[in-house]
Amino acid sequence: MYLNPGAKPVEVYAVADALIRPDLKCNGLLDTAVVTIKFDNGAIATAEANFQAVYGYDVRAEVFGSEGMLTAGGIRESSMTRYNHNGVSFNTCRYDQDLLFDAYIAELRGFVDCVIHNKPALVTAEDARWSLKIALASIESVKRNSPIKLDQHVMI
Repeated sequence: MYLNPGAKPVEVYAVADALIRPDLKCNGLLDTAVVTIKFDNGAIATAEANFQAVYGYDVRAEVFGSEGMLTAGGIRESSMTRYNHNGVSFNTCRYDQDLLFDAYIAELRGFVDCVIHNKPALVTAEDARWSLKIALASIESVKRNSPIKLDQHVMI
């Protein structure tokens, strides 16, 4: 919802499976998933998740709309690229702390600033409730193999 301000999710559809570790599927571990979220303003979001990106820690976002596109994130450790007889390569970040270090520091500074100056946090309890509702609806969607309307889905 951060990338689609003011919009509310209305429907979630998710598919998931144990593709990396099929032996853990019987324990409920599904390591690969795609979630589609429809919003009340007509926007559609997709999220892809996988427990194993052997090339590095990979977190990216992309927003495409009628006025252009915005991308954020990437796996490169730096802008350096090697070109040699083995082909083209570059170093990648291996841990979320490496890739998102500056973001984590800014997040902590923002939280401390809110506490010290008695300001409201940027992320609210309502944001957390929506995140939980989407996550629970995603699980239910995988179980039912069908979309889940969020106004009909009761949180536990």
